[in-house]
Amino acid sequence: MTETIDLAVVNGDVVLPHGTMRADLCISEGRIAGVVAPGQAPRAKRVIDAKGLKVLPGLIHVHCHFREPGHTYKEDFETGTRAAAAGGITTCFDMTNNDPHPTTLDAFERKRELASSKALVDFALYGGGLYPATVAALAAAGAIGIKIFNTRHVKEVYPYISELGVVDHGILHELFEAVADTGLVCSVHHDDSEWCKRMTFRDYIDRGRTDSAAYRECYAKGYMYGHGMVAGLAASLYYARLTGVRLHVLHLGVMPPAANEMVAHAKRSLGQDVTAELEVASLLMSAAQAEKVGPFAYLWAYAPEAGWAALADGTADMLVGEHAPHTVAEVEPGWQDNFSIPLGITGAQEFIPLLLTEVNRGRLTLQTLVRMCSEQPAKRFGLYPRKGSLEIGADADLTIVDMQKSATLTRSDMHSRTGHTSWEGVGVEGMPVHTIVRGEPVMLDRAIVGKPGQGRFVPGLAAAAR
Repeated sequence: MTETIDLAVVNGDVVLPHGTMRADLCISEGRIAGVVAPGQAPRAKRVIDAKGLKVLPGLIHVHCHFREPGHTYKEDFETGTRAAAAGGITTCFDMTNNDPHPTTLDAFERKRELASSKALVDFALYGGGLYPATVAALAAAGAIGIKIFNTRHVKEVYPYISELGVVDHGILHELFEAVADTGLVCSVHHDDSEWCKRMTFRDYIDRGRTDSAAYRECYAKGYMYGHGMVAGLAASLYYARLTGVRLHVLHLGVMPPAANEMVAHAKRSLGQDVTAELEVASLLMSAAQAEKVGPFAYLWAYAPEAGWAALADGTADMLVGEHAPHTVAEVEPGWQDNFSIPLGITGAQEFIPLLLTEVNRGRLTLQTLVRMCSEQPAKRFGLYPRKGSLEIGADADLTIVDMQKSATLTRSDMHSRTGHTSWEGVGVEGMPVHTIVRGEPVMLDRAIVGKPGQGRFVPGLAAAAR
């Protein structure tokens, strides 16, 4: 390799799913052009010296709610992807509870246009699973998967848009059939909404027990939404088996440990094509932190060891730091009535520093982090090896981290429009310092340098195959 390249990342420790090596990365035209011994990179137009840093394949966040279109006073694609870039994320998947929701081709294409003009990092979009007849068109337009809300809030409160709730199992089955025909992944938020509603009203709301402490108790008891979610999962796994759909289980960490048993059984005993994602908050949001932030986090780690076990034994396939923002004004009343406010949590910017801290504590390895937050998401959703790898020809997406850098997560440092963080005051050790998307810096030395529109739409496998 003798020609001048666009970018050389030199002197770093390159972390791959199965090991780490000292190497220089050579990047041209937005792609990985070479991985060479230290000091062997050719002349480059730009050089990033990663001495003392870890160089990871670009990390992928598969569970974001950037609230656009329809609720941009909470977040939009510019502020959301800016936060993601600050958190070391190079590709985001956005969910569907928008207004209008992307359940039709027209709504999906309008959302894609909006995002394309604003995103700082690459992005993929879920198509909304509501009408079986529109699934094929959404897949052809580039949906990364089809997202189904098999749920409704017990008090019909956003972000669970009631008309998006597929609680009729006949329609759920037909949606599974339609998604199976496309080859896409079908990602489902499971529930038995009527069970949750009845138990929650009976033991809490009807008794006037509605404050934040009562909500946390209700959550730990499995009413909001644990046991109902497991019941919904049981039905969904069976319908997935009947239809052959590629099922992706959302919110594994929100459900009681029985969900882990069901997913493991479906995978190992029945041979179903099932994957699951695990929320970092279900591992790391302590009871003390949950009490401190109250309604500003809808979940907490009431059974963390079950989550760590699911991570270790392969029941969980990827980690997420769900980003579901709402404004302070919307959430503050939750201290008195947590059942009547929009439920959410922040995570786009905090997710990776929280995991790097666990690496430093010895609970996680960098190789596992790369596998769970880059390689396996890319493989599951049909993006690998273009994303999720550092192979020659792959997109030059890099997350470069300083494992020695410490910080305290606080709202004043957050790029999200929401104006708060669910992780207020939490200390972290290990921070992303450079975020590179297709060879172009979006964050350098912790400063955002990318511009709106720099991120590109990443189509799903059905569109990519056309």
